[in-house]
Amino acid sequence: MKKTKYIFSFILLCLIGVNLIYGQAKITATCKYSKVPLNSAFQVTYTITGGTLSSFVKPSFKNFSVTGSYQSSGGGMTLYVNGKLVQGGDGEATYTYTLVPTTIGKYTIDAAKAKVNNEWIESETITIEVTNSGSTATASNNSKTTKNTTTTSNTEAADNDIFLKASIDKTNPYIGEQVIVTYKLYTRIPVAQYGIDKLPAFTGFWSQDLTKGNDKLVQYSETIGNAKYTVAEIRKVALFPQKSGVLKIEPLNVECIVQVTSKQKNNDPFADFFNDPFFGSSFFNTVSNVEKTLNSNALSINVKALPVSNQPAEFEGSVGKFTLSAEIDKTEAKTNDAIKLSYKITGTGNLYLIEKPDFEFPSDFETYDPDIKENISTTATGISGSKTFSYLLIPRSAGSFTIKPVNFVYFDLSTKNYVTLTSPEFNIKIEKGDNDENTTISSVDKKDIKYLNSDIRYIKTNNSSFTKIGSHFYGSLLFFIMLLLPIVLFTLFVIVYRKKMKENSNIAMVRNKKATGVARKRLKKAGLLLKENQKEPFLDEVFKALWGYVSDKLNIPISELTKDSVSEKFKEKNISEELSLEFLSTLNNCEYARFAPDGGSLTIEQIYNEAINIITKMEKELK
Repeated sequence: MKKTKYIFSFILLCLIGVNLIYGQAKITATCKYSKVPLNSAFQVTYTITGGTLSSFVKPSFKNFSVTGSYQSSGGGMTLYVNGKLVQGGDGEATYTYTLVPTTIGKYTIDAAKAKVNNEWIESETITIEVTNSGSTATASNNSKTTKNTTTTSNTEAADNDIFLKASIDKTNPYIGEQVIVTYKLYTRIPVAQYGIDKLPAFTGFWSQDLTKGNDKLVQYSETIGNAKYTVAEIRKVALFPQKSGVLKIEPLNVECIVQVTSKQKNNDPFADFFNDPFFGSSFFNTVSNVEKTLNSNALSINVKALPVSNQPAEFEGSVGKFTLSAEIDKTEAKTNDAIKLSYKITGTGNLYLIEKPDFEFPSDFETYDPDIKENISTTATGISGSKTFSYLLIPRSAGSFTIKPVNFVYFDLSTKNYVTLTSPEFNIKIEKGDNDENTTISSVDKKDIKYLNSDIRYIKTNNSSFTKIGSHFYGSLLFFIMLLLPIVLFTLFVIVYRKKMKENSNIAMVRNKKATGVARKRLKKAGLLLKENQKEPFLDEVFKALWGYVSDKLNIPISELTKDSVSEKFKEKNISEELSLEFLSTLNNCEYARFAPDGGSLTIEQIYNEAINIITKMEKELK
């Protein structure tokens, strides 16, 4: 009994020690390589653990080009759609950057900074040697591992652990018939991140992405054989074949990072004790992020031609199910009054390709190109909605007029026949308007009436102006004024121009004076966009306000504007390091809210308030 008590006391002390060691906030910088060829891509990862992350400032990555970045957090299955976090868990935060070296040499990547539990911490620096492009990459010791631990299993994801499958709802459609292709990601292991590397060309099809703007993936479980998979529909496309015959759909290529668990053996004398089944066999297991390239299967469909034996002459290629409605806002009006005619097609099919109707309007009507409004929804079931053509008509002559019907023809997939929809005929009576002296006609076409204005002129009823005999413009006072006016105006222009040039000669001073005003205008505009909940334009305005302010205030050309150059200018202007870090943090939060998958850890309201506060503080320090 006493021996058991000692054992449990020892276990408790070990757990407390582990908590003290790993409970502290820290940033771990890792890179797979220490030597990379020129123009070859590699990744650098920063992992923040041990607390609540509020801000992250990435390194400047001088001598490297950043070609990609993503952020993930938590454990379990984390998926991104169109660059936005869809599903994730709690835990550590990870920032990964894809870099490409631009010059040969040995370079040190600066430390990353993070604000965790309201305190700033830094990562270690990473040294990378860039060699000639013909060489090969060399593994790095930058990735820190536990002492006396060696990996014994291969950290590779098996093909049956994760794969990509393409499916199609129709294999024998008509030309113009909607076909939906679905790309499903099957996985039995956690997915940290994925991105579409190459889209199919869809040759011979008109295509429309049905998942665009949809932040929520359709997910469910599916069992294949004895294996249970988590399935995510990562992409769905509506295709409309434009020609008959066998058409092929190329594979979709996806790059993803999966989390693979690898077992380890440990030389620690206590390893066997902790690997006892009582504690679980995965105590000393590690999880590795592994890159995986997935290719979907290719598809082919046999497209049928539309019937030609009974095809109407007015058929323009619409296939699906549609209805037609047309209306006019008034049937009685006066000359020069506006009349609105609306023509609306509603249904399921490729509404985007429907052309405007061919109305024959009376020649006495002034007409304009229609205003086209599309109320089209792209859902998982396909494309549906309506398309409206609104015409503005202005009658210029009085009389009775007729707008003849127009036909809309489509191929009905349910009946396999052509259907003709006809708009109503509109009879319009136009009366003479006020102060309108035009001739009233009863014909529908005023080309039947010709005006002969060359034989008898109308009697002029307005007051005529007369000129006194003997008076001439040449030599008059007005003549000399008109003669001297260009010279006077030119002289004034030269004076004003020279004054303006003198004022603008000191560009730095002009930019410095205008910096605060320009920034406040942008922030005011951002505030209006915030109220309208327009996130992307709002973040763009805040980002431009921050960059534009430091560019104008510190006289940094746009071409040289980097976080490195800003930090150096801050030091020259004796701006405190705390304010410098706060500015870079605010800029980084805005940048991550614009491009990071989960939008960052701050709300857009907090980013707005941070931007106002940082500009106010900098104004006080720069005075």
